[in-house]
Amino acid sequence: MIRGALGALLGTCVGLFAMSASATTIVFSDNFDDGDVSDWVKTDNSGGSVNSIVTTTTALPSGSGLALLVGFNAPPGGSNVEVRATNTFNAPVAGDYDLDMLASNRVCSGCVMSYDVLLNGSSLGRFQAASNTNVFAHHIDLNGLTAGTHTITLGFHTTGASSGGFTATFDNVEISTQESVVPVP
Repeated sequence: MIRGALGALLGTCVGLFAMSASATTIVFSDNFDDGDVSDWVKTDNSGGSVNSIVTTTTALPSGSGLALLVGFNAPPGGSNVEVRATNTFNAPVAGDYDLDMLASNRVCSGCVMSYDVLLNGSSLGRFQAASNTNVFAHHIDLNGLTAGTHTITLGFHTTGASSGGFTATFDNVEISTQESVVPVP
């Protein structure tokens, strides 16, 4: 009886070592449904044109609620215009994190327009929409992130914009990590 119980206990312990569980920890999340973007800081190089970061209900089919809209009204001088919104988040431990979001931009005739994502000032990618109705779900790996405060920047870039309104839209922005939980014997 004791031998059987010890064998069962040993089998359970070996099984625990072989298993690991995974839990997602969300370290930053904004779906903009509260309509408040005051915690996002706007930057731009548009030379004084009318530009903004606001919330909108019209740009993304992400269900009910609001989305972040960054934009400007041309003419801003034409080339290499960037309008961005930046926020901070805290990574509690060093490790690999994930950025998930929905994003889109309006296309323009005669110019090139794209939305971009930056982490701590470095580009994670510049993406171009094929039409005004394209909404993209993005998953971007943030590998090797150090513990501490980081900045996430969402915005757009355009060249040759001479007239009209130009925007990029973001929604359901979430930064999380996958943590492996290994049982202690």
